[in-house]
Amino acid sequence: MFFDQVPSVVRFLSSLILGVLIGAPAFAKVETVIGPVALKKNVNLAGFLPTTNLPEIIISRDQYVISYNKEKRAPNFAVWKLEAAQIGHSGRSPSFTVDSELETYLQSSDRSKHAISPAEFDNTCFDRGHVVPSGDRSDTSANNKETFMMSNMIAQTPFLNRVAWEHLEQHTRNMVQQQNKKAYVIAGPIYDQNIGGIGPNKDIQVPTREFKLVVILDASAPVTSITKDTPMIAVILPNVGPDGKTPIVNGPGACPAFNPGKVDVNDWAKYKSSVQEIESLTGLKIFSPL
Repeated sequence: MFFDQVPSVVRFLSSLILGVLIGAPAFAKVETVIGPVALKKNVNLAGFLPTTNLPEIIISRDQYVISYNKEKRAPNFAVWKLEAAQIGHSGRSPSFTVDSELETYLQSSDRSKHAISPAEFDNTCFDRGHVVPSGDRSDTSANNKETFMMSNMIAQTPFLNRVAWEHLEQHTRNMVQQQNKKAYVIAGPIYDQNIGGIGPNKDIQVPTREFKLVVILDASAPVTSITKDTPMIAVILPNVGPDGKTPIVNGPGACPAFNPGKVDVNDWAKYKSSVQEIESLTGLKIFSPL
């Protein structure tokens, strides 16, 4: 799949070049920016930074940029760059953690809000689903640990998290490693229906679907080489069980045993979409001026 509208890409590239020339891009209005990396120096934004009208706290770290929604208690989206050197053998971090920087900010600005703790997903029948994958930051244990912040998690069914979503993650890493590529990725939730929330206060909203865009470049190509013909994967994956049904978020009874059935590593390809559809469902402007 390719970029769908040439004008959008041209506007995006023009704004990117302008941002470089003036030394600092003009980002969408946000509540605050936290994290140790200045936005204008964050290499994960070399490709794009979508804009949103949703509540937004920007978290800027070496490993990613996350637009966090304190009302839904989940990311609006995350953006990151993937290169071969970032894929290693560090192994998975042993535990999920509270995002302490986010908690400090929330408690200083609105004491009614808290960063999510790992325990809030317990007994919910939903996985703590990474937006920025653990495997995309496996070069060092320190980098991998940053992906286990709960601010990087979305409520995903085991079927989505461990099957199609994971298969697309691995497909992207395979391209980067085996075909001398790099990727700029954006992913996040879609709430086109209100199916409820999880956690002690039922305030972690569960998405019905999730999207991902993967822009694929040669490893040595500059971001300014993006054109209408640049390869791109756009998907919208349903947050469902193996039977294809939307889960009952707060229904009674134990969580069903997870049985994915017959596995197809290319199952994600059934859900190919477009930039326009993702923008329509999320309200994001993927290639709007920075």
